[in-house]
Amino acid sequence: MAITIESLKVVSYLKPEHLGDGRTVKLMPLWDGKNWRMWIDTPVGLIEGKMLDTVEGDYVGVGAAKESDLFIPFVHLMWQRVSWPEVCPLITAISDDFHNMGTSLAKLKHFFRSQSDLPPRSASRFAYTELEYLVMLTRTVFDLLQEIISIVWANHVQLLDKDAESRRRSRKLPTTFSRLVLWDKHEPRSAAEIESEFGLPTPLAEEYARIASFFSQLRDLRDAVVHGGTGVGEIYVTERGFCVNPKQRPFSGFDKWRPEHYYNEKIASVLPWVADLILQTIQACNGLMTKFGQVIQLSPEIAPGYLVYVRGPHNEAVAEVLGVHSGGSPWWVMERPTVEVGSTEKP
Repeated sequence: MAITIESLKVVSYLKPEHLGDGRTVKLMPLWDGKNWRMWIDTPVGLIEGKMLDTVEGDYVGVGAAKESDLFIPFVHLMWQRVSWPEVCPLITAISDDFHNMGTSLAKLKHFFRSQSDLPPRSASRFAYTELEYLVMLTRTVFDLLQEIISIVWANHVQLLDKDAESRRRSRKLPTTFSRLVLWDKHEPRSAAEIESEFGLPTPLAEEYARIASFFSQLRDLRDAVVHGGTGVGEIYVTERGFCVNPKQRPFSGFDKWRPEHYYNEKIASVLPWVADLILQTIQACNGLMTKFGQVIQLSPEIAPGYLVYVRGPHNEAVAEVLGVHSGGSPWWVMERPTVEVGSTEKP
């Protein structure tokens, strides 16, 4: 049975009067800075229950309950201002993908730490498979994101300028990211081309164009993984971490290699590349929806004064890898020496 807006008044962080536009509320726990609070739907209405802690999920807080809890602007904005019923499953899908990225990173580290207990060549093959999964996962996020934007643009936007509103009504946005940012699914469109073709406001078109180059590379890599070919190439196992050849595709397209990333003159840690892959995907979600909220007046926040945080069992793995992007160590050093250094090929 649906919870009425009136009954939501018992939830201390909510502003039920902001829900007159038909949005759905995700009832999340509250961290008030000292204690957890939560509300449970029962046959007699919402009641406040006891809660010691949470392992995984989103929560509302005055700040982060743990240092490893993540604040992702996209997740915050969506649950606060864009939670219409037809959009909620897509928000959840992208949030799940963010959690899966953390799980995948934790698995990579586990494979590295456990390599001496695995059959020969297994660590390299496990890492190869996990990297291919990360490529497909990040690519999927873009279509989920575009589906959200197309739904909100079609169903929950009305432009004040009559000519602009007429263009908006006559042109539906594509539900796939490639159709919007690429010509014939190959060459990136310019901001002016995106604005002209789809009638989007200039700042939003510019944000799409900024992301188009990265998306095009990611799409080509995903296609190489799914349809055969080189995929992510060779993975080398060393006592310091998994390594790749930065001069071979797809790693040659990464322009942020630094001297400290190199194991020797031929191979480098894969972590800087992984960090960039995940960071650019999350930033694309943050950037597009933030820009959308700047050029289109979205609904007011349902929990003003609070932030939405993301907690998962593998948040530490995400934070550690993303830290590489800002100068952190790109190595997972073995606690005990490994017997075998190498892969199916010599670097």
